[in-house]
Amino acid sequence: MTIRTKRGVLAAVAALSAAACFALPVATSLSAKNVARHDVLEITFVHSNEYENPFMDAAVDVVFTSAGGREMRVGGFYHGSDEAPVVMAVTQANGRAELGYAYRRHDLWKARLAVPETGEWSYVFTFTNMAGGRATGSGRFACTAGGAACHGFLRINPSNAFRWVHDDGTPFYGVGLQECLGDNGRSGSLLAGMNLEGPFRENRPASWPPLPEGPLFLQGPGGGLVNGDIYFRRYTQCGFNLFRYSQNNCSPKLFNEYDRYLPHECRMVDELLQRVRAYGLRVMYGLFGYQNVHQDAPEDERKMAGVKRFVKYSVDRWGAYADIWQLLNEQVATSAWYAVIVPYLRSIDPYRHPVTTSWERPELDGIDVNAPHAYQTEHPLISDSMTARNAARWKAFGKPVIVGEEGNRVVMTNAPPGSGGVWDPASAQRMRVRLWAALFNEMSFIFWNTSYAKDGHYMNIWLGPYERQHVSALQAFSRRLDAAVKMATPVLSDTNTARAYGLASAECAAAYLFHSSTHTAPLANLAVTIDVPRDGAAYWYNPADGAIVTAMTAAAGIQTFTAPSFVVDLALLVTAAGAPDNDNDGAGNDVDQDDDNDGVPDTFDVFPLEPSESKDTDGDMIGDATDADDDGDGIPDDANANGIPDFKEMDMDGDGVPRAHALPWDAFPDDPNEWRDADANGIGDNAQCP
Repeated sequence: MTIRTKRGVLAAVAALSAAACFALPVATSLSAKNVARHDVLEITFVHSNEYENPFMDAAVDVVFTSAGGREMRVGGFYHGSDEAPVVMAVTQANGRAELGYAYRRHDLWKARLAVPETGEWSYVFTFTNMAGGRATGSGRFACTAGGAACHGFLRINPSNAFRWVHDDGTPFYGVGLQECLGDNGRSGSLLAGMNLEGPFRENRPASWPPLPEGPLFLQGPGGGLVNGDIYFRRYTQCGFNLFRYSQNNCSPKLFNEYDRYLPHECRMVDELLQRVRAYGLRVMYGLFGYQNVHQDAPEDERKMAGVKRFVKYSVDRWGAYADIWQLLNEQVATSAWYAVIVPYLRSIDPYRHPVTTSWERPELDGIDVNAPHAYQTEHPLISDSMTARNAARWKAFGKPVIVGEEGNRVVMTNAPPGSGGVWDPASAQRMRVRLWAALFNEMSFIFWNTSYAKDGHYMNIWLGPYERQHVSALQAFSRRLDAAVKMATPVLSDTNTARAYGLASAECAAAYLFHSSTHTAPLANLAVTIDVPRDGAAYWYNPADGAIVTAMTAAAGIQTFTAPSFVVDLALLVTAAGAPDNDNDGAGNDVDQDDDNDGVPDTFDVFPLEPSESKDTDGDMIGDATDADDDGDGIPDDANANGIPDFKEMDMDGDGVPRAHALPWDAFPDDPNEWRDADANGIGDNAQCP
């Protein structure tokens, strides 16, 4: 039976049908019969209909029960369709043309659960509509232990309010990124046309200062048009582990009016979050971004009811993928607005995710995370102390700090020589120092990545291979820290030329040294005194490239270590767990001759911690694997000599699958035998077929 409803007569239809409910035709299927712990199980409901507003005119409720009797209730949501949409230009009320999407069928609902326990699970669902129709059903599935990477959601560390752990107690030291996202190729995906690093723009505005001479300031085409698999593989293999997304924030809106959402835009967010999670990134999910959510009218129950309905839709649809909820982006809302929305969000969230917002409101009881935004281009000699001061100020509320947007900022018409806003010659070093100072001061950054061009914007940051390498070095170091580390105070032999920051637990101790007087000459004979908790080894570690400068044994107790000479920064790790190991191959960086396991020995690798890059022929800080003009001669590369620049070719390996602006895309654009990587492990699906 198909029920047609109109909003003006729904109440009447419901009243007439109340006395006699009728069965709805609903078919169901499971995404899998076996799911790993903390992975997402999805139930699909197929229901033909002619609803005027399927978002509101039908509802799904599912109760899951574990073998031990734990119950979890989740709501289903209207998904739209599994068919490819018709993509078209839609003129908005303001006269602006935007992409729109249309389906021929509108028959899919879904429900999702991030499964928290192993064992046999059962579920019971109820599918209803406003005319009195009803369908019920049940099913079973199994949850297995999963792999070593299945750690669960992020939680505030119960033993240190400024740190993070996963559900299983393993520590999380976050380094995040975010991007402007859109369906740039009209493919119906946010992931089909992303960008890696490019040089200064060829069409640089004439009003901006001229660029200096030299390879770092070359102008040219960006060669980095890629798909989401290539993009996220590049960043996650170097240690980025946190991703921020919010609607209507250099990203599509998910609704134009309350109670009537945009199904394909929501489906594109599904795809984004599923790939992000496949690559191991945790998620800060922004519910509203810049959308108007009546933040000045919390007393208006009708308006707030509409806001709450989208909150519920978001929890039902994306709660299984999110780790942290962020309510707004750079908006002001009254305390009364938060007093309405935050308790409601908590009441319907089965996963108990922490809550934050922007502009930040850490003084409110309902806000768990302080998430300020910070853009600046400070002098390189104060990157550490600026970060430490900011951390102390933001931590004053006793809550963890994740800087929700971090990057550089300049006025482009008065920019220093060689500055492109998002990048300048000292940008990678400043980023590195900020990251190390943040790690040692119990704070995390989410960088706003704008790397298609070194002058892509007056603010944000250009994240190229050196920047990724710096993150890789940091994360290899942090993997030797346990969840119990807290700030400590090392003692320096000379505080006029250097600053020091410390961490310590019952298992390890660490120090970060920063040369604060100059970066043009090395600092020698600096000694640092720390409390070593147990016998182990001490490693002097280069934050720039992860090299072990020297190693020695270290006995428990108060010990003084003399640092090798260094120019900018140096780190000390004392542990019994072994040296940092960037590629996790079991051979620490002190003995491994190829720390990124890319087949190129470190001594010959320009980017020894970036496994996708090893050469930089023209010295522009863009690896040859990405550079559109490897030798910097102004002529784009044409490796196959077919007269078409490589950066314009969409199928260089000739396998018939384009690398971008297409569905499907080629996750391995240089391998004619591979194009898909379903599990995001860097090995093509064909190679993994039995």
